[in-house]
Amino acid sequence: MRNVFATLLLFISLISWATEPEQKKPSLQEQFQEIRSNSEFIDPFRMVRAYQVENFWKAVQDTLREKDEAMAMAQQKISSVENEVKALKNTIREKDASVEEMAFAGAHISFLGWDVPKARFIWIAISVTVVLIVLMAMLFLAFRTALRAARESRDLYNEVSNEFDTYKRNTVEKEVKLYRELQDYRNRLTELKTA
Repeated sequence: MRNVFATLLLFISLISWATEPEQKKPSLQEQFQEIRSNSEFIDPFRMVRAYQVENFWKAVQDTLREKDEAMAMAQQKISSVENEVKALKNTIREKDASVEEMAFAGAHISFLGWDVPKARFIWIAISVTVVLIVLMAMLFLAFRTALRAARESRDLYNEVSNEFDTYKRNTVEKEVKLYRELQDYRNRLTELKTA
């Protein structure tokens, strides 16, 4: 058990020593200065070690790749923001159009297929109502006049009819009376002839 515990403790300490904190990557300028400072002079020439140049070239390529990736990501963000701006502008345009339609609909009424301003529609409705009221009043007066004339005509008809009935009765009575008198004269004539 002690051996396991000691081994575990040794293993943990090795791992903690092996993992050093990540060092900051030197910049291209710093790497170039290091290559220059580590180079050897042979009269007018500077001798640079090949592995240092290769490491520098890799660093340059990594830096360029990172910059390209950053540029690509920035371009994607820019295009997504531009698309978002376009979408927002379209949304604003649509909302403005709907606000204008609502304002137009609020200020106008569709009447017989025409879009009429509300004030004009109110005047049209009031004038039509007034004309209809006047027309109804005129029809009512004409109806009352016609009703009065009909009543007077009926009264006159009843009066004339009563006079005619009276005349007819009187005439029938006179006819009956005359017929009786005629019959009496005939009967007398017959009696006189037979006698």
